[in-house]
Amino acid sequence: MPHQMQVMQEHSERFKVLVWHRRCRKTTTAIYELVKQAFMRVGVYWHVFPTYSEAKDAVWRDPHMIFSFIPPNMITKRNDSELVLTFTNGSVLQLMGADNPDTLRGAGPMGVVLDEFATMKYEAWQIIEPILRANDGWAWFVGTPKGKNHLFEFYNRGLQGHPEWKSFFMTADKSGLFTKEQLAATQESMTQKMFSQEMMCDFLETEGTVFRGVREAMTSHVATPIAGHLYVIGCDLAKVTDFTVLTVYDRIHNNQVYQEKFQTIEWPFQKQKIFALSKHYNNALVELDATGLGDPIADDLIRIGIPIDPFKITEQTKKELIEKLSIWIEQKKCLLLPLNETLEEFDNFSYEIGPTGRIRYQARQGFHDDIVISHALAIHGLREVIKQLPTTDDTRLHQHFLNIKNEYSRGQIQDDFENT
Repeated sequence: MPHQMQVMQEHSERFKVLVWHRRCRKTTTAIYELVKQAFMRVGVYWHVFPTYSEAKDAVWRDPHMIFSFIPPNMITKRNDSELVLTFTNGSVLQLMGADNPDTLRGAGPMGVVLDEFATMKYEAWQIIEPILRANDGWAWFVGTPKGKNHLFEFYNRGLQGHPEWKSFFMTADKSGLFTKEQLAATQESMTQKMFSQEMMCDFLETEGTVFRGVREAMTSHVATPIAGHLYVIGCDLAKVTDFTVLTVYDRIHNNQVYQEKFQTIEWPFQKQKIFALSKHYNNALVELDATGLGDPIADDLIRIGIPIDPFKITEQTKKELIEKLSIWIEQKKCLLLPLNETLEEFDNFSYEIGPTGRIRYQARQGFHDDIVISHALAIHGLREVIKQLPTTDDTRLHQHFLNIKNEYSRGQIQDDFENT
């Protein structure tokens, strides 16, 4: 097809961004390019998908994909467990998943295709880019829009005349892959928003997006505790698979001042870290996920004098947490620290609408939501900005915070507190 030949032959830019409609043969084109390059320059080449299972299903197992158009006599070795092909000239082509970006470290690819880049962890590119620059390598970023995230950013970069970047755009009404009748039937089978995104490649601001304005709200700074300030800590607990995240906000201006993320730490040490952080930030109130294993943790911390607000996360309470966090960020009622790991989670936090119309909030496949939940718990413990606190005494400060919490939960905050 002309759009395939154009991107493969007519431009020599190092980094190419392909925003093509669904079923536009993006992956097929990418494989052809990888094989072509592998025989032009001996080296290692990667085809990276958001997850390892996607790579295996979309390319390796599909009988119409990679093994249908690479002649067997070009392959000297095939490793089905590692998804690796070795070619007759010594080049290697490997399928990779970005669900664990650390697995991308250490090797030295000459060329990389990042497929379905819109739903991929951005950290993958942060790891790959310096490797390619050291190897004088190249990269393609391939995908269909999923809101205005990093694919949108890279696509715009390729439109700005940068000597290293070039962007390509193809919609379903221009590619020649659908007749008018087929396209009309496809449109009838999809919602208008989905058709606009998947087939017409529109970068929709709100399609699947829960949090808007996150980048604009990331203007806070790390800060040590200030005498007289009240703080709240959002604590999302985990032990092995996920991460425990501690997020600290200052209630004077509702700005985030600290964040810590860790994994695979025994419960006694986790309790010590929560205890120490709360004490450090003026006996900060801890909004703690007390679902499941979090319940006894909350009890233990309360017994040793930490102000804990145990929060049971259910489908409904999670909805309430996320929606308050979304509104506060969009309206800039709170400011966040500019951390890449935070931005990645917020960008890849989405929703599904079930058959009954119920909304379910969750991280996209291959991503975590621990940071998002930690922020949501912290914001649950905040209210509109206050001007001044009446005391700096630790004991009275603690009680004052609990009084605020009680009043807030009853919706009975006094007007005179706003004016103190």
